[in-house]
Amino acid sequence: MARDCAAGRDGLDIRSDDVLAVLRRRNPGAKPEALEHAAGLMAAVGRAVERGDAVRAMHAVLDHLRAEGPAPAKSGEGAAQTLILNPGGVVEVSHGAPAGETIDRRDGLKRLAAHALPVTLEEWAGPLAGAGELATRLGIARSTLQDWRRDGAVVGLLKGTRKHLFPLAQFVDGRPVEGLAPVLAIIGDPRTAWLWLIEPYARGGSPLDDLKRGRVAPVIDAARDDFA
Repeated sequence: MARDCAAGRDGLDIRSDDVLAVLRRRNPGAKPEALEHAAGLMAAVGRAVERGDAVRAMHAVLDHLRAEGPAPAKSGEGAAQTLILNPGGVVEVSHGAPAGETIDRRDGLKRLAAHALPVTLEEWAGPLAGAGELATRLGIARSTLQDWRRDGAVVGLLKGTRKHLFPLAQFVDGRPVEGLAPVLAIIGDPRTAWLWLIEPYARGGSPLDDLKRGRVAPVIDAARDDFA
């Protein structure tokens, strides 16, 4: 029997049995083994896509193929069998726009700089606070905060030449959110790490939101996929 796939990160239950039922209706003459294999593979891809990460979706496909082995491809007479998904509408073929004029890299950078707008640290990083404000608002001692920063346990963003500001969103109950330190160790640069942590998924939310929900291991795995 086809197996149920695990629920998606937002609670969406992607079941291979449901996919199998659709394939059986659309392909009444197909072999059961081929349908079950296709249903399991499609459900695995759907679960990974629901997470909003194309790289991990491809890994899910490869892992499923390795686990299941090749699908039966031939009938008793030796003829190849094809599953027909029968899409409901007409498929539109798009070739995209042709490539534009190629320009010199220096010219391209000059054009980009002419249109780029300056962005402040607060505009891209979110609400920030210095050591004094964190001591007042969250009760974090200055010495503790500096130890956290030196040990790579919190994100400290340099403003100017010496002053560090700390994104408030990384703290929960006066402490750095669990899982932040290993992510910083993988990525290295604090600015790059914070940009990655707050970058929204296609499905909504962000890696930082996942850390706050206790989903530490998937975020660490994703950081390794992107930076290791």
